[in-house]
Amino acid sequence: MSTQDRLTYLLGQALQQNATAAELQELSVLIREDDSGVLTRQVEALLMEQLPDGAIAGYDRDYWDDVASRILAADKPEHADNVVPLRPQRRLRWIPAAAAVLLLLSAGLYWLLRPKVHSPAIVASSPVKRDVAPGGNKAMLILADGTELPLDSAASGTLTQQGNTKISQPAGGQLLYAATSGQPDILQFNTLRTPRGGQFQVTLPDGTKVWLNAASSLKYPVAFKGAARQVELNGEAYFEVARNTRPFKVTVRTGQHNDSMEVAVLGTQFNVMAYADESVVKTTLLEGAVKVSRNGNSKQLAPGQGAQLDKQHDQLSIQQHVNTEEAVAWKNGYIQLEGNDAASVMRMIARWYNVDVVFTAPVPAHFRGIIPRNVPVSQVLKILEMTGEVHFEVKDRQIIVSP
Repeated sequence: MSTQDRLTYLLGQALQQNATAAELQELSVLIREDDSGVLTRQVEALLMEQLPDGAIAGYDRDYWDDVASRILAADKPEHADNVVPLRPQRRLRWIPAAAAVLLLLSAGLYWLLRPKVHSPAIVASSPVKRDVAPGGNKAMLILADGTELPLDSAASGTLTQQGNTKISQPAGGQLLYAATSGQPDILQFNTLRTPRGGQFQVTLPDGTKVWLNAASSLKYPVAFKGAARQVELNGEAYFEVARNTRPFKVTVRTGQHNDSMEVAVLGTQFNVMAYADESVVKTTLLEGAVKVSRNGNSKQLAPGQGAQLDKQHDQLSIQQHVNTEEAVAWKNGYIQLEGNDAASVMRMIARWYNVDVVFTAPVPAHFRGIIPRNVPVSQVLKILEMTGEVHFEVKDRQIIVSP
């Protein structure tokens, strides 16, 4: 029996309240040991398949609480029989990202997946008075002469021609540079800039693909010339660098005036997070090899490693084992909570939902898990409130955070 078939069976048993203690234990172990996150996505799809017709409209919180409690309880040590189990919403703080299904179960599933049926029961209990839609594919392309071209998901076709390079939008959320013939006689730079609440993908003239996160910008030549392929990044981006004999170099702006560091590669896949309002700059390598340099100090990364620049102390260090899925969760459509404190999580939410965040007092909580980025902000906040550690109030495009 394949893993997916076994999952189908175990989930069916759990949802029908027929699972034995051993089956719940097996399901819990499978979910918690899924470091890649692939299993979590399979579980989400399987849950949707196994829900009975009308289940969303007939949402029963007690039913889902009981299912989640039983799965969570299956992980208790045998000697803990006398310990009173916590309700699922109190346990969610330590659920690993790979166990997002437990969050799905205890949240009623519908807050993590785009609902097809409106649920009055959920809306009635929501603490949010006004909602904010998630971000989407939108950006501004700034040409070498200063011309600004707004980009979104709707447009397609040729946008402009610069020298011997054609710039087009082949599909929603994508930008493509393609050489027509010859080489341009002058070096021209374009800038792709995403606002808060925006993201976009660009294929550079050499075939390198770049995914740009919200509130970020990428400056690059219309056609690469010279010994190296050089681009400049502010914010966060994921790179799939086309193999080439010329090195690909990313000048990463750290957000401190004109301060920067450099990431150099030949052909590889990596993520760089360098927002001005973050205390660290993170480079995470998925495939290939990169060299991260800062003021003469260089670090070579292997796949699964990361480099972290502490901006306050100007220290560049290597992280030997990083969860690459966490680093690129935003690219794959998720808000990554794993191990982040409330301030870090709210900065991510502010950038993606284009909202302002105000704390009435420090919130000491740390969160675990992942939440899809395609849901309204009210659903994200409700999930976070389930921890019992934080409360939110939304006023227009401002989120007020309280312990």
